[in-house]
Amino acid sequence: MPVSFRTGTPTTCTVADKQVTLVAAGDCLVIASQPGGVGSDGTVWAAADDTSQVFVVLKHAQRPLVPVGIVLRGAAPVNITLPDKTDAGMPATYTATKTPEVCTVSGTTLKVLQQGFCTLGVTAAENDSYTAMPEGQAFIEIGALPPAVVPLGGATQTVVLGTVDANGNALTYASTTPTVCTVAGNELRLTAKGSCAVTLSSAAGTSEKLQVLADPLLVSSGFAPGSSVGWTESYRTWQGGRVSVNPWSSTLAAGWERCNANADDGTSVENWCYSKVSDDGLSLVSSLHLPESRWTPGNWNYGFNRIDIFSPWTIGFKTDDDTLNGLKVTNEKTLNFTLGVNAELFAAAKPIVVHLDLGKSNKNNCNVALSTLVWVPKAGMVSYAVPLDNFAVTESCGLPDITKASLDDDVRKLPNPYDSTGAPVNEAAFKAALDKLAASRASAATLLKSSTVVRTRFWLMDINLDNKTDGITASDLTLKGLIYFQ
Repeated sequence: MPVSFRTGTPTTCTVADKQVTLVAAGDCLVIASQPGGVGSDGTVWAAADDTSQVFVVLKHAQRPLVPVGIVLRGAAPVNITLPDKTDAGMPATYTATKTPEVCTVSGTTLKVLQQGFCTLGVTAAENDSYTAMPEGQAFIEIGALPPAVVPLGGATQTVVLGTVDANGNALTYASTTPTVCTVAGNELRLTAKGSCAVTLSSAAGTSEKLQVLADPLLVSSGFAPGSSVGWTESYRTWQGGRVSVNPWSSTLAAGWERCNANADDGTSVENWCYSKVSDDGLSLVSSLHLPESRWTPGNWNYGFNRIDIFSPWTIGFKTDDDTLNGLKVTNEKTLNFTLGVNAELFAAAKPIVVHLDLGKSNKNNCNVALSTLVWVPKAGMVSYAVPLDNFAVTESCGLPDITKASLDDDVRKLPNPYDSTGAPVNEAAFKAALDKLAASRASAATLLKSSTVVRTRFWLMDINLDNKTDGITASDLTLKGLIYFQ
């Protein structure tokens, strides 16, 4: 029999057919009625007693509407007018900054003193729909460039754009990606997920391109300080993900890793295997050095260098079930990162295996892994945008309905698309080899959408054994800056 619904608290919620609309915070009472009638078999039913359910409608948390960044090109100090209301429409009160060397505030006037991070205190009273903000904070990144990454948080975010350069020349801005961001006066408005591209033009006749990633699926933007010798899992990303590093060689101390614990600064020739985060936290180097004193080139050796980056606020896998923590890929197309190798390793033409280890498991300590091969076009830092379509399943954990490729016989044998100058002269051969993995790549695409990415692994599985400098055969990996899906 049909059931109808109505509200008992119209100031809190309304009901239309089977849909409840929340109007204000408080108790929402929904009443269900069934007036009786004749069933399909002719049975006559009496009216049912009304039943009801109370839902508690909570207030929204309000947030300040301050810009996420300020582009400062001219001389400081510069005054910026802050919004006088929060997103709840309540008056915003800005309290003393916690970074007075970078910025100060008086009323709604922010005085920018230099580049850096400005931390503001913000308070606001409650209203019928929003809770009070008694001890809110706002963070503003001030620099010559806009923030590299901006989470949208379901709302438009803004960046204040500097109007003059250091020489007093007027600056103007224009967005070339209006579906992602727009420019209104001296304000950049980030409205949608994607890559925001802006052209900055100076009255002096120069121009440059600026870029902001809006709402990327972020693995990491940097690393907490630290250094180590040998294997370690003590590092963390700025997003709270565990980072493990393992530069390993069978030649060090008769087949087991014994790095020199007395010199881990990365400068001594006695540093056999070490890792270090740069002072600014933007880069992490994992170094494997084979000194002549420990190994003679030409003798047998097995070694590798590996960096594992766990997704934000994730430190491991569940051993007896799927790991639900991690990043959920939806419409993203590429894995983006900047990775560098030393000149000797590049000359040895050794590729990097990139794994995406998923939360999906066989519930017995095995997780599904997707893999692809990344060849290096040149020594030094290189930015990559690896298509997610390049990944194939290389570990299925015995689960059904998954087409698996061989890591060693398929993925690691993908040919080098580059010549010695970095020109992609063999790109067709690389794509043809990928096409042979089409079934496994299709499985990977399905799994990527249905599971989560828990760990991103960069694995040099074949180290440099041929090229040495100053008595050292080196195989160094450096990750720098953002690692993200877009």
